[in-house]
Amino acid sequence: MKRRESLKKISAFLYGSLAIPSSSLLINSCSSPSQEIEWKADFLNIEDAFFLNELCNAVIPNTEFPGALALGVPPEIEKYVFNVYDEKKLNKFLSDLILLKENLIENNFYESILSEKTTILNSIQKMKRNDKIRRIYMSFKKIIIESYFLTEVGATQVLKYNGPSVVLGEYKGCVPFSEIGRTWAI
Repeated sequence: MKRRESLKKISAFLYGSLAIPSSSLLINSCSSPSQEIEWKADFLNIEDAFFLNELCNAVIPNTEFPGALALGVPPEIEKYVFNVYDEKKLNKFLSDLILLKENLIENNFYESILSEKTTILNSIQKMKRNDKIRRIYMSFKKIIIESYFLTEVGATQVLKYNGPSVVLGEYKGCVPFSEIGRTWAI
């Protein structure tokens, strides 16, 4: 059992050290971003793909678990949107992406460090419910989170997972979340 735990720790260290260079752009807030991405955008132009990258990283950054960029969430969102959405929804997605990008660029989103980006996004989330920018941001946040938890790491490591033969037990209403631990992935 000790061997297995040490292998997990070594692989987590290696994985974390591989993910650090991709986030070095966020640490250096004095230079403008080069708008380079580590995946090939098939449908989005480079500016929109870069913005989607930055947005995903700000919503779910690397923590003790790999973040959205490390798990390939932006290219999955692009593939999903362009392969599943009909023309009307696709056009709305693209126009919303551009509108949100323009709004965040006005707030110096690219030049900000990760904590500042989080503050900017939290201020948008605290806007009135009927605010258009808030609605757009919340729809993007929803698709980012859904895509993240559809990955293997998101479903098995971040959420509570008990393998393919999950037996949840009896129903107990009003149980404190601290007793459960994490949300279940089934």
